[in-house]
Amino acid sequence: MFKRNNILAFSLFILIFSGLYNVSCKKSFLEITPIDRVSKSAFFKNEADLTAAIYGVYIAQKNLYTSWELALYNLEETRSDNTNQDFGRQTEHRAVDNFTAEAGNTSITGMWGSAYYCINMCNTVIDHAADVNMDDTKKNQIVSEALFIRAQTYFQLVQDYGAIPLRLHETTSLSGNNNLARTSLDSIYGQIEQDLQTAANILPKSYSGSDVGRVTSYAAYAMLGKVYLQEGKKDLAVKALRNVVFSGTPYSLLPEYADLWNPNLKNSAESIYEIQFLPPLNGSPFWNYFAPLSLGVPGGNDGGTSPNTPTKDLIDAYEPGDSRLAASIGYDATGRPYILKFADPGVAVGNDAHNNFPVIRYADALLMLAEALGETPESYDLINQVRRRAHLGDISAGTPGSFIDKVMHERQVEFAFECQRWHDILRMGQTKAIDLMNANLAREFPGDNISIDAHDLLAPLPITEGQTNDLCVQNPGYVPFK
Repeated sequence: MFKRNNILAFSLFILIFSGLYNVSCKKSFLEITPIDRVSKSAFFKNEADLTAAIYGVYIAQKNLYTSWELALYNLEETRSDNTNQDFGRQTEHRAVDNFTAEAGNTSITGMWGSAYYCINMCNTVIDHAADVNMDDTKKNQIVSEALFIRAQTYFQLVQDYGAIPLRLHETTSLSGNNNLARTSLDSIYGQIEQDLQTAANILPKSYSGSDVGRVTSYAAYAMLGKVYLQEGKKDLAVKALRNVVFSGTPYSLLPEYADLWNPNLKNSAESIYEIQFLPPLNGSPFWNYFAPLSLGVPGGNDGGTSPNTPTKDLIDAYEPGDSRLAASIGYDATGRPYILKFADPGVAVGNDAHNNFPVIRYADALLMLAEALGETPESYDLINQVRRRAHLGDISAGTPGSFIDKVMHERQVEFAFECQRWHDILRMGQTKAIDLMNANLAREFPGDNISIDAHDLLAPLPITEGQTNDLCVQNPGYVPFK
């Protein structure tokens, strides 16, 4: 799994974004050593340079998931019916929870800034690869890794903000003309699909040694299936996902759901792609953010930054006997529920746990394929594979509820706290999403008369974009930029 000290690796950010340092990579995936000061134009010369640059892309993607006090998590999980900020003292995070966030909210601006920084890192690799003298097969692989991460980042952005500026080339100066109007959703999705299709055709199926954890062709096909499913292109989603779910696939469900969250079982047979963390100083912050202070977790941030509490709606969604409940949610001595899924008993200092963060698991591929196929015997077999692992009985067409409700129920309890729920809610359709969230808000904020309408399904674009991009207009229902 790609490793090494985040402090050393952070020097690469500076190099790629501002051209201040030259680095080379030697022993493993994230071991980066500054060599000398050179201009940015002189940096991209050989394989070591391009390899160092793609390592920086992975770090930028990791920071997208963790920076700004979990801004991405706040938009894609806190905003849903899965969690709340009842124990948080950050008004910015509570505003996301109760849909009062405006363009200056730190989660809104933080997610946007981190995402476009990651995209710019990807664009840097893609734009400069042609200048590098190295083996073409290896070069194309590195470019395809950047294409995957760019596509996945844009996919997250369009789910949270809607139509956005589509930047496909490196931004080299903040003082230049960076004005760019919002691109249509069709065009953005078209670019995402193109990037993922290219990556799927070029990336290797697996890695070994210190490269384990890099993007594979299977990850690209699974992400492509997810994108098609979100667009409603179910036939194309089935085609993409058949490249991951098939007889003889290298992936399988782990025997027990709790095994997924064992810090010693990272990059398992169920992992298609996950964000890599490795202490010291390059660990995960999720356990520190989510553990109540009463647990005495070293460096715990509860009450000060991003405490995040499972809702009663989510807890009640688990069926009796579902082993996923005990593996996902714990209770402190006062009876307060908390997110247990990212617990690391061995964490020694704040924000430095061993856990990786899952982006796509094999269970996701199974349930996505079931959803894309619609109500068929094969679909129920796919769903029941996931249910059996949770020690639950099979369901069928005769089980009460619509097929889509049964699929979404399974996804809610299977992927709780994995930044999947908001996207799933949107895929239910506008009317269903609004009704579901209004029912949740009535239970979470009794007496406050909070309700949402269609405009709330998209977050406001950040004020920072309005201040620096004259062509970008605000989403409907929010205060216009000008």
